[in-house]
Amino acid sequence: MSAGAPVNDAVQVYLALGRINRLLRRSSGPGELSPGAASALASLVRGGRMRQGDLAGLEQVAAPTMSRIVAVLEEQGHVRREADPEDGRAALVTATASGEALVTGVTSVRTRELSEVLDRLTATQRRGLLAGLGALEESFRS
Repeated sequence: MSAGAPVNDAVQVYLALGRINRLLRRSSGPGELSPGAASALASLVRGGRMRQGDLAGLEQVAAPTMSRIVAVLEEQGHVRREADPEDGRAALVTATASGEALVTGVTSVRTRELSEVLDRLTATQRRGLLAGLGALEESFRS
């Protein structure tokens, strides 16, 4: 690509998301979660207790991947796993109080840093960003 050539929208969004993610990873404190673990935990906080397989489907990851994510979250005390009384082969996963606190930003360094950056945007910029991100994420799910 030559200097000054227009960058297509997909490339621009991809690169911006990568840079933002990299910058937020640098600000990690001890015990910060991977993006996949953070997303799964947030889904549990929003959706309540669910089967591990349903969580994998919601997060669009394979069952073994979700099993590893849940094991790490359980080891860190952010979720509790128990046998499903309706199906002994399935596990129900629930966010703990520490998991809920992490998702709500009470203890997350990354979330606090991102919040500070978002606070510097105008209300119009912030609304546009949130609307665009919501639409983009929904497009991936459909």
